[in-house]
Amino acid sequence: MKKRLALVLASAMFLLSACGGGSTSTATTEAPGKSQAPQETTAPAAGTKETAAPAAGEVIRIGCPQPLTGTNALVGDTTVKAAQLAVKQINASGGLLGRQVELVVYDDQASPEEAVKIATKLIEVDKVDMVCGSLISSCVLASGQFFEEAKIPCIGTGLSSTWMQQGWDYVFRACPNAGMGMPALAGYMKNLGITKIAIFQGQDDSSASGAEDMRNACREAGIEVLTSETYVEGDTDYSGQIAKILNAKPQAVFTSTFSPTQAPFAKQLRQFGYEGLVFNKETLSMDNIKVAGEAGNGYCFMFPYVTYASVDQIQDPAMKEFSQAYFDEFNEMPYHDCAYRAYDSMMILKEAVEKAGTTDGEAVREAILTIKDFDTLGGKQDFTRGDGEGLHLENFKPWIVWDGLQIDLDGWLETDDWAAMKESMGL
Repeated sequence: MKKRLALVLASAMFLLSACGGGSTSTATTEAPGKSQAPQETTAPAAGTKETAAPAAGEVIRIGCPQPLTGTNALVGDTTVKAAQLAVKQINASGGLLGRQVELVVYDDQASPEEAVKIATKLIEVDKVDMVCGSLISSCVLASGQFFEEAKIPCIGTGLSSTWMQQGWDYVFRACPNAGMGMPALAGYMKNLGITKIAIFQGQDDSSASGAEDMRNACREAGIEVLTSETYVEGDTDYSGQIAKILNAKPQAVFTSTFSPTQAPFAKQLRQFGYEGLVFNKETLSMDNIKVAGEAGNGYCFMFPYVTYASVDQIQDPAMKEFSQAYFDEFNEMPYHDCAYRAYDSMMILKEAVEKAGTTDGEAVREAILTIKDFDTLGGKQDFTRGDGEGLHLENFKPWIVWDGLQIDLDGWLETDDWAAMKESMGL
């Protein structure tokens, strides 16, 4: 009853904002077999009749709410492009169930409030069959209840452990739950003799939950968290937080932030004289590595995949095929691993619809729960464990950034570089 009331209230909010001239959203749709450029649409003015959407059954609609403006715009852009690529490939091979697929994209602005408005429109106006997004975990946390109530399968592309703890039946994840890697990362610290760390974190759901997951993992491993310093999204000067971190004299630093914060923080941390290892809640994207330069050396993380500067660097056949297709389509490499997350999510939705033989939400949900040993960029997906997650700890691998590359952490720990760094960390 509460969820129905919330959906009604959200619908009213959306209609009121539309009548008032509302905020502008960017909607990108993938027409049958053809890519289209983003189309700028605004909420209709009062008294204006909105153009009717094509009748249900003509196409299969997949909603794709992602951040396309603000701090996370570049990350959101590569996420949408990967989803568009998936749609293009699906339509080129005959579509799904003999029907073409259309991607309905909106800018959620990384705002939970905007995510709720968009969820309402996707359900009530666009009448989507499924949803892929958002990469902003707080947006999934805010909008998931509406897709749940409408029985629309949604595969979120954010990393937070929080939104998968809501007990929802129609919300899934086909990308990493960052929290799964924290115990293993804490285990690496302990094995290296690290007993004291400091944490630098954002205040968004993904960053906050990542930091909390690490605190819990450290507690279990017997590692002391000396201090946890936060920043406000949009900040560019972290000198105050770094001074407090270094004054605590940690042996290592753990960071849990949005991607755009990673490179500037790394540079400022090294400028203040810190020379030790930095453990990160997720992969450091290749673009961030380029911006960070030598300051990125020593960043470690547990993750199923990494990004690449060129297709030639890639050894894994599936990743190489995807990256080449992405490059051919957009004349650039994927900016961030969010592209992998979106592509894998789209492939899971495709597999589920084909298994179900229908786009009925309940049938697609049941089909997702039967998917096992399904190969994706993140490894074999298994949704039969009942946790809503496709990837699990066995999909995670240890990595370290060194000399501009992301390499195997275990191998690096056998090198002279690690032997030289130990002294600076007081180990």
